Amino acid sequence: MSRYPLAEPKWALPSVSALSGSMQAKIQNRIQANFQKLGDDVTFAEAASARTLELLSAAEVEALAGEVVAAFMEAEGRKLLSGSEIAVDEDPELYILRSDWAAAQEGRIDLSGLPEGAIGQGDNVFRHADVEGEALVLREVDEITRLIEEGVPEGVIAVIDDSGGTMTAPILPEFAAVLCRAGTVRSHLAIIAREFEVPVLMGCVFRREPRTGERLRVRYSSAAQNPEAYHGGESNPPALIEEVQA
Repeated sequence: MSRYPLAEPKWALPSVSALSGSMQAKIQNRIQANFQKLGDDVTFAEAASARTLELLSAAEVEALAGEVVAAFMEAEGRKLLSGSEIAVDEDPELYILRSDWAAAQEGRIDLSGLPEGAIGQGDNVFRHADVEGEALVLREVDEITRLIEEGVPEGVIAVIDDSGGTMTAPILPEFAAVLCRAGTVRSHLAIIAREFEVPVLMGCVFRREPRTGERLRVRYSSAAQNPEAYHGGESNPPALIEEVQA
């Protein structure tokens, strides 16, 4: 019997994270094992079109995900990081807000090489003039709803957890700039930010937590991060996030 065709993809990049890589490997192995059980007279095309649930059922996916997450949490010593408080409310044993986790790590992340005045850094999505503005830390959907109804004040630099961009997409063009704690320059938020020409840093880390209302200067004039940097390619220096003294 032939192997599951996607178990050895012809073109594939390494997984960005160990978590996604582990899940992908487990799913591929389970599909291959289930495919073999169907017998030599069944082609993969037939199995995929008419007997899909025999290749991989919802219950199997749920069980595999549980194994992967449990192994990840044991190895990393932490919960999964979420950009949405809804996930935390629904399953607090599994998720922690990315911003809450980052705040707990304050002083533990080695950013000793940052120049004086810099409080953090991140990967630049595209080159843009430097932006100075007032920080607005956004953690909850209710805050986004309020901004949609009332409008975003001029010159705001949003500090967000979620790299998906779904939560901020309706008002993304209204921000002067965005600092996102998660994701890469390949993330959904980075893609739509390019379309709207909103300067964004991805995967931001901070020496101290940014505060709503403080003035920040973000060096978006830094070179954009090379998308291949996440897969062993040449990496450009991160862009700096600086506090502006009154």
